[in-house]
Amino acid sequence: MLPDGLKVAAISLGCAKNRIDSEEILGCLLTAGFILTDDCRDADLVIINTCSFIEEAQQESVNTLVQTAEELRGSDTVLVVAGCLVEIYGPKIIKNIPAVNGAIGVHSYRHLNKFLALVFRGLRVTLQCAPSSQYCSLYPRLLTRPPYSACVRIAEGCSNRCSYCLIPAIRGSYRSRDPQEITAEIDNLLSSGTREIVLIAQDTTAYGSDHPDYPDLNGLIKLILERKDKFWLRIMYTYPSRIKERLIQQISEDKRICRYLDLPMQHSSDKILALMNRSYRQHDLKLLIDRLREKIPGIALRTTCMVGFPGETKKDYLTLLEDLAAFKFDHLGTFTFSLQEGTAAGNLPGKVPLRIAKRRLNELMRRQQSISLASNKILIGKRLTVLIEGKRDSGQNWYYGRTEFQAPEVDGRVLLFSWKHLKPGDWVSAEIVAASPYNLLAAKTVPLPGGPI
Repeated sequence: MLPDGLKVAAISLGCAKNRIDSEEILGCLLTAGFILTDDCRDADLVIINTCSFIEEAQQESVNTLVQTAEELRGSDTVLVVAGCLVEIYGPKIIKNIPAVNGAIGVHSYRHLNKFLALVFRGLRVTLQCAPSSQYCSLYPRLLTRPPYSACVRIAEGCSNRCSYCLIPAIRGSYRSRDPQEITAEIDNLLSSGTREIVLIAQDTTAYGSDHPDYPDLNGLIKLILERKDKFWLRIMYTYPSRIKERLIQQISEDKRICRYLDLPMQHSSDKILALMNRSYRQHDLKLLIDRLREKIPGIALRTTCMVGFPGETKKDYLTLLEDLAAFKFDHLGTFTFSLQEGTAAGNLPGKVPLRIAKRRLNELMRRQQSISLASNKILIGKRLTVLIEGKRDSGQNWYYGRTEFQAPEVDGRVLLFSWKHLKPGDWVSAEIVAASPYNLLAAKTVPLPGGPI
């Protein structure tokens, strides 16, 4: 048993899926009697939830761990490492970093209290359990971000087996979450003031494919939209070849679904897509993008691309560059290939020197700036609904928020002026008056107390 009144601080690294793990961990600990603090030096327990998706993420996790250990030097604070890094390195973390008191992997949080009881007894423990056969939420989440926008994870793991990716090894095969549990969480969030529900998974479009009794993503969305509440429903991480006509129709028909899709295409060269073990090709991408823009006028599209993949020639790279110019994604994230031990891509010939990969990445982002600027300029003169996120530190009447065309954290913002006082979670209608490659400027702000629709 753990004594009541212990203070816990948490550091969450990586993606939104990792943040949900952190929030469930904190929910568990607060239920067990812990008190939350944001000061690691004031805590009895510090948990660092790590990310290991790419080499840079692993390095950030290690750097954060070392820095935090240095800050805690000489104190009695218990330092625990959690998450993806533990699944890769396991007991090596305990062996090589003496300041770490315990390490717990992503599939072991259901045993968190027992694990911590051992750690607080002075045992240096590593706990790595096998993935459960059914994914479900373990504890009530303690939201660590303002509640007006909240991510809801609809599945865990991945079965796509992309040749560069460690996620199946870290998180296990794809497991859909019970739709009743998903809708119950959404009901709780909406009743607590959430204005935007963001559906996430490693691949949201694979929802239900592993479970014959569950609906597919379209059926899940239909269940969610049975609610009469006025909210935005945003869909992230959609695998291009799994986007069905019914999903396109749903987005076009229900105004609560944001006219926005995240299509992580990774590349557009057929050769590289085959080496990546992606199940679509350049022509499929073109048809999909054309179809989306035809059926959902004004839709904003986001993608991520990888450069420097083994075997990527200048010709392959130029194909990607030309396709991005033709596809005109509104938002783009890029990263260089990161060699991961245990992945099929690690054994491929034709390694691309890092300096070349970085040069290609920088050129892609420079080219994308003009594309994003042109996309944002189209919005000038239009009146859009904006979800207010906060107030600017400088300027008494300046606020910032997002339109339906901007996802939280990864895309730009709207800066707007309002004579009337606004608070996070408010809806307003505002006219876009200026644009940059990433952000928008708005004026003539009118509150929408009834919601976005």
